[in-house]
Amino acid sequence: MTKILCIKIIALLAAILALVEDARAARSFANVVRVAVIDTGIDTQHPALKEHLWTNPGESGLDRFGHNKSNNGIDDDDNGFVDDLHGWNFASDSPDIRDHHGHGTHVSGIIASTNKVQIMAIKYYDPDGLPSDQLRNTVRAIHYAVQMRAQVINYSGGGLSPSFEEREAIQEAEAKGIIFVAAAGNERSNSDLHPYFPADYGLTNIISVTAHNPEGRILASSNFGIHTVDIAAPGENVLSSLPGGLYGKMTGTSQATAFVSGAAARILSFAPKAKPREVLRFLVQSGVNDRYLTGKTKYGVRLETASLTRPVPGPVATRL
Repeated sequence: MTKILCIKIIALLAAILALVEDARAARSFANVVRVAVIDTGIDTQHPALKEHLWTNPGESGLDRFGHNKSNNGIDDDDNGFVDDLHGWNFASDSPDIRDHHGHGTHVSGIIASTNKVQIMAIKYYDPDGLPSDQLRNTVRAIHYAVQMRAQVINYSGGGLSPSFEEREAIQEAEAKGIIFVAAAGNERSNSDLHPYFPADYGLTNIISVTAHNPEGRILASSNFGIHTVDIAAPGENVLSSLPGGLYGKMTGTSQATAFVSGAAARILSFAPKAKPREVLRFLVQSGVNDRYLTGKTKYGVRLETASLTRPVPGPVATRL
């Protein structure tokens, strides 16, 4: 037993040393990491976000006629999407990624607070759409994120029914080494008994995230599971950006997932060659062991966030 434990410790140390070597090569956050946020869109003019937008190089600058590629109505980079400067709206099949809901902007603000990220905004949510429409949009959004070389995909949504097409899309991301950070869900249930998808497909690139309160206890609304949920992160009354240049608070595993996506991006900025399982291992190793999480998550660890984010300035939305 002791011998097996020693072997595991040695393997873990070797993995951490490999990350450190990558970190030295990267030289202090030299790498900006592309994070695809598949959500309700984004406020591209928000002060907290406008400097963190991913820009498609094939749709920026001037075309051969001197027209701005971002709005010339031409698929300049031949990727199948016209004028997708900062992402794509799969709900309307257009480059209009404005956020009329607020969720996507809030999640993006949490991720952007980790600094060295580029947010690839991919809108999948249609408030008037059927569940089948949302799923179809999600699948297409994942394919787009893979095509446009995202390094982390943040998906703060899901449901109780598995989808072959969705799993296949995430497998495509897995084959490219793309980390897929997924919300464990807000169903108040044990995901070991009642799986929540896409978090519970069991693929090696998926990191399943639940939410905890300031005391470290999992929120009553949040899913848990000793076999299915990897890590916990802050998810109660989280302050972040909202459309219109505002700031406000939201609660749920969506917010917790964004913290983990930001942390994963920070690791990749140091260690761009790190694989999804290595990133998860580093998150767990650097996390905080918490007795409240024993029997609730795989590792009984919550994300260490003390040095992860910067303060949020600006006006607070009074409506939240």
